[in-house]
Amino acid sequence: MTAQVSGEARAETVRALRKLRQRRIATRMALGVGVPTLVASIYFGAIASRQYESVTSFTIQSAETPSVASPLQALIASVPGTAGRDTMVVEQYIESRDMVDLLVRDHALREHYSDERIDWVSRLSPDATIDDVHAYYRDKVAVVLDDHAGTVTLRVRAFSPQQAEAFGQAILAASEEMVNRLSERARSDRMRLAQDQVATATARLTAARQALLEIQAQGAELNPQASATAVLEIRSQLEGELAIARAELATLTATLQRDAPQVVEQRRRVGALQHQIDEQTQRLAGDREGLSATIARFEPIYVEKELSERLYEASLASLEVARLDSARQHRYVVRIAGPSLPEAPAHPVVWREVVTVLLVSFALLGIGTLVIASVREHANV
Repeated sequence: MTAQVSGEARAETVRALRKLRQRRIATRMALGVGVPTLVASIYFGAIASRQYESVTSFTIQSAETPSVASPLQALIASVPGTAGRDTMVVEQYIESRDMVDLLVRDHALREHYSDERIDWVSRLSPDATIDDVHAYYRDKVAVVLDDHAGTVTLRVRAFSPQQAEAFGQAILAASEEMVNRLSERARSDRMRLAQDQVATATARLTAARQALLEIQAQGAELNPQASATAVLEIRSQLEGELAIARAELATLTATLQRDAPQVVEQRRRVGALQHQIDEQTQRLAGDREGLSATIARFEPIYVEKELSERLYEASLASLEVARLDSARQHRYVVRIAGPSLPEAPAHPVVWREVVTVLLVSFALLGIGTLVIASVREHANV
C-alpha cells in the first residue's frame, strides 16, 4: 500500500514538472517569438508608412573614336564582369555625400523624410546630422551595376510616388551634369596640352631660325650645302677638261719638240686647269674657311631647324584634332527607362517582414536557450 502511494506521488511529481516545463517553454515562445511577431504584425500592417519605389535605368555612352587597343587591353575589355569606369564613377557619385548635400539644398530631402506624417521608426530625425542623413539616404537609394550590359539601375524609395520620381529625376540630372563636367575637364586638359605643345614647338622653331640667321651673318655662305654641290660640279667638269687636255698634250709631245709653241701652250692649259681644280679642292676642304668646315657648323643648325619644323607641323595637327574633339560631347547619359512614377507601395511587404521577424525571433530564442543551458551545466559541474 505504501509503495503504491509512493509511486503515485512520483508520477504526480513528474506530471507537475512536465507541466511546469511546458508552461516555461510556452512562456518563452510567447515572450521571445509571439510578442515580437505580434508587434511586427501590428507595426508593418497598421503603423508603418508606405514607401514607393521609383526605378531608373541608364548607361554612359562615349562619342570618342576608340584607338587601336593592345592585345592585353582587348583581353581585359572582353572579360565578363568588368564594369565600365564611367558607370563606376557615377555609382560612387550617386552614393556620395556630395549628392546628399545637393538633394538637401535644392530638393528638400531632409524635409520630406522627416515629415511628421511618417511613422517614428521610418522617419528621419529633424535634428539629424548630415552624416546621419547620408546614412539614411544610403538606406533609401540603391544603385546596381550590370557589368555585362554596362547599365546602371537606380532605385529610390520615398513616402509618396511623386517624391520618389522627383528624387530619381534629380539624381539622374546631377549624375549627367557630373559626367559632363568630367568630359569638359578632359577636353580642356587636351586643348591646354595641345596649345602648350604648339607654343613649345613655335619657340623651338623660332630659336632654330634665329641661330641659322646668326651663323649666316657670320660668313659669306647662306647655304653651304648648295655651294658645296655647285663646287663639286665645277670640279668634276674641270677634271674632265683636265683629262682631255692631258691626252692632247701627250699626243703633241709624241709628234713635236718639247719647246714647240703648241706643246708649251697645251702645257700651260693643263697647268691652269690643275690650278683651278686645286682652288676648288681648297675651297671644299680648307681647314677653317672651307665649305666642309662651314657645313660642319651649319649641319646641327639645319637638323634642328628641320626637326623643329616637323614638330611644329605635328603640334598644329594635334591642336586641330583637339579642337575638333572639343566640339563633341565625349560622354553623355542615355536614359533607358524611367524614372518611373510608382502606382503602388513597394515597401514594406507585410508578410515578408513578419515572417522575417518570426524566423529571427525563433532563432534568437533557440540560441539564448542553448546558451542558458550551457551556463547552467557548467555551473552544476
